[in-house]
Amino acid sequence: MNRPHARTQDLLRVFWKYCRIDRRNYYASFALMAFTLVFDLARPFILKDALDEIGLGNIDQLQYLATIFMVMVFLEYLTRSGFNYLLSIAYLKTINRIRESVFHHVLRLRLAVFDHEPIGRLMTRTINDAESLGETLRAGIATIVVDILTILGVLFVMLRMELKLAPVMAITVPVVVFTVRYCGKKLRAKYLDIRIALAKANGVMAEGINGIEVVQLFHQQEVTANQFETINREYRQSTIWSNVYDASLYAIIDAVSALSVALILFWAHGEILGPIELSVVIVYINLVDRIYVPIRDLSSKFTVIQQALAALQRIFELLDTDERVAQGKVMERSSEARALFDQVSFRYADDAPQVLNNVSFEVKPGKVLALVGKTGSGKSTIGKLLTRAYDGYEGRILLGNHELSELSHHAIRSSVAVVHQDFEIFPGTIRDNIRMFNPEITDARIKQAVELVKATHMLEQLEGGLDYLLKGDGGNLSIGQLQLIVFARALAHDTPILLMDEATASVDSLTEAWIQEALQEIFKHKTVIVVAHRLSTIKSADEILVLSEGSVIQRGTHEELSAEPGAYADLVTASQAMHTDDMERQIL
Repeated sequence: MNRPHARTQDLLRVFWKYCRIDRRNYYASFALMAFTLVFDLARPFILKDALDEIGLGNIDQLQYLATIFMVMVFLEYLTRSGFNYLLSIAYLKTINRIRESVFHHVLRLRLAVFDHEPIGRLMTRTINDAESLGETLRAGIATIVVDILTILGVLFVMLRMELKLAPVMAITVPVVVFTVRYCGKKLRAKYLDIRIALAKANGVMAEGINGIEVVQLFHQQEVTANQFETINREYRQSTIWSNVYDASLYAIIDAVSALSVALILFWAHGEILGPIELSVVIVYINLVDRIYVPIRDLSSKFTVIQQALAALQRIFELLDTDERVAQGKVMERSSEARALFDQVSFRYADDAPQVLNNVSFEVKPGKVLALVGKTGSGKSTIGKLLTRAYDGYEGRILLGNHELSELSHHAIRSSVAVVHQDFEIFPGTIRDNIRMFNPEITDARIKQAVELVKATHMLEQLEGGLDYLLKGDGGNLSIGQLQLIVFARALAHDTPILLMDEATASVDSLTEAWIQEALQEIFKHKTVIVVAHRLSTIKSADEILVLSEGSVIQRGTHEELSAEPGAYADLVTASQAMHTDDMERQIL
């Protein structure tokens, strides 16, 4: 559900579902916190008794009281350490659980979500927002409870010890509360400005560095630097004012604390309220800082809580996003390697234009179907629907003998392997990138796939061969070499249907020739759908569909379509001209 104005109690109620698994640690930590407060608040009474004994000359009692005082300090240390330890364990488990839940959820979202949701925002919700929640649990909610109980406890000790000095607190505490609220409000506004300016600065820097080549080619260094300097000035000004308000808050509270000490001494001299014990005065002065410090800290901690509640809402809004493609019940892939589109129409969004319009075709086992057409004609969309990356189409799509909606994601993925022009390389060895960490794919299958794509010679040139370590972006190999690895990845997974979406667009002519030679034998045993512009990939297909604006305008073999005027003949002419240019460039 969407929570545009979610109430705090609703957010915390959902949050508790993640916390309750670790509730024993939470309960135990708060129990230790209660003991910590008891031991902490017992010390002023012991200190008063010690001062009284000194005043009476009972020096013998000091060793006993000092021992009790040290025991209280030691017990407070133990309980406070236990409280922090148990709370840390509990909140770390809770935050890890939320972070994993968000990441698992994101991995299962349909691709349409990523069309309108920036990757950076999803990363922020998974990492930063979850971390903000952790800080709230550790330094927010728990310590706010401690601070409030400490304030109440200190007030109780003060009133219990000497009621005559209560007017001092009645005068000074409201001043502190007003100061904290005013400065806290200003600080929250400035902190927000700081975060906004910092985000802008990070964005400008990331764009400038990622696009450094374009920036330098078009001489935009000065413009980009000026943009960064402007945002940096905003950040600096907001930071300066936040420091001013923060320093003012501390200075005023220190002044009020000193004023409280002066008022205590003034009240305690005996002419106004009557005589007050010296031990009470000393303890009161000791307690002044112990009550103002938590009051001062409450402002910043309430700010942390507000930030965390905002983070909590953003996380739960993402988790409430139920945009996953529904799974069918058939878990096993079909034994028949065929694909059928029957009057399929599709648009990416309700308000988006039609991408496919009543498209129908069948690819029988062992046959090759080529899809050609201009950019935006719907070729790649057919592949996305076949792998069920998107849903919501009209008509029927059959994979084997089952409609796609009847098949589980596992059945679909194990039936169709995809090789894209835009591929992903992950940190790890070449072996890992081909296997994709699937233990069912043996080294023998990997080596067979490598041989089929003619990559054996390439691996022999690399140190370690299949164990050659790739960077995260594959930057230590050429585009053609990486494309061969991705091709081997698809073949190693041994699916009955192979979808090639501009798969050879990034390789040179020689590498493509190797792949074409290897695939001729593979195509005899697989169902293949090819999305391509290169004539060498298209002309060997058993059937070619020419698409325009989401509709099939021509179909037939390469020879049939080449012989008749139309879009395909124009494509062949353009392709031959491009091929001639490529050959001339290679010769030169």
